[in-house]
Amino acid sequence: MKLISRQCNSRNSIRQPSYRAFYRSTWHILTPKSLFRDESNALDIKGLTSPLDPKPSGSDWGEGFLHYRTGGLSRLDVDTLNEKLQHRGAERLRNAQKPDEAYGMIFSFDGCIGNTRAALVRAAAQLAKQKGAPRLLPHQQQALALRVASMERIFIDVPGWTKDMKMARELSYELSDLYNDQLLEMAEPMPGMRQWIAALSKFNVPCALVSSIDRATVLKVLQRFGLHDFFVHMVTADDDMETISQRLLSASMKLNRPPNHCVLFGDSPAEITAAHNCTMKAVAVCSAYPAYNLKTADLTVPRLSELTVYNIRRLFAAQGTDFMEYCRQTSDDLNKNKKKRITNATI
Repeated sequence: MKLISRQCNSRNSIRQPSYRAFYRSTWHILTPKSLFRDESNALDIKGLTSPLDPKPSGSDWGEGFLHYRTGGLSRLDVDTLNEKLQHRGAERLRNAQKPDEAYGMIFSFDGCIGNTRAALVRAAAQLAKQKGAPRLLPHQQQALALRVASMERIFIDVPGWTKDMKMARELSYELSDLYNDQLLEMAEPMPGMRQWIAALSKFNVPCALVSSIDRATVLKVLQRFGLHDFFVHMVTADDDMETISQRLLSASMKLNRPPNHCVLFGDSPAEITAAHNCTMKAVAVCSAYPAYNLKTADLTVPRLSELTVYNIRRLFAAQGTDFMEYCRQTSDDLNKNKKKRITNATI
């Protein structure tokens, strides 16, 4: 089978500062021979990656989405979204009366709502039992839970179950099926999640969910948790996002909030980097990574129940004072011909 594609000949696409933007604007013709050139190396071609492979942070240069239109290639970056989604008119007056509703909360399902990393370790232990492979050691379980590399590379380098890339790919898909079964068996969310989402719903703060899992599985897990009524908008694996930042930007558009008025709740450094690339605030939950690995976040908490709604407003209190941000300055030319006024009473 041959993948039919086209080549973009626009000169503007070649002069972009982002390598990812150029790579996405260029499509190649791929044949089975060109795909499987060497089985000893990891396959990183889009469409052939495992569902459990980690996604890059993205938006390193502020890029967002690409649209192929009849008039040419259109780019929707982070700054454009901040400008288009800015509240004006009646919405701005409403946010002045109820400032908590002006912000959007984005939750990462993987590690923040459900303990998906523990479910992945249990699925790997079940797979090892089925294949008759040795049990995973603690450091191997940690590498698997954190997804330090692609699943094929982890199977080859970490436990050493196989040296064949084709066999490692088959194991990754079997692990994905077992992982899906383990997710459906989870009964409780992460500690403090119920209290925090209930506090946000009390003040009508909009919430969205992003996940690398398919939508059907996420809905079933949320129904078991009793949280399906709190998340109206979701961005899952069915949306086919290439990077974490694209998931966050898509969630902000569904919330109708600009990215610089959104807060991400995650537990990994990659999610924190993606949130900052999208001009969002990041709140890190210490679940899989220790606190010193999450120090780039705007706020780090051991559990979500320690947060209050007022903490979210304080995250944006110093907005505009960060390094390299625009700030207003008084001009000396305006006060040159201005007469000095006497404000004290004189006799």
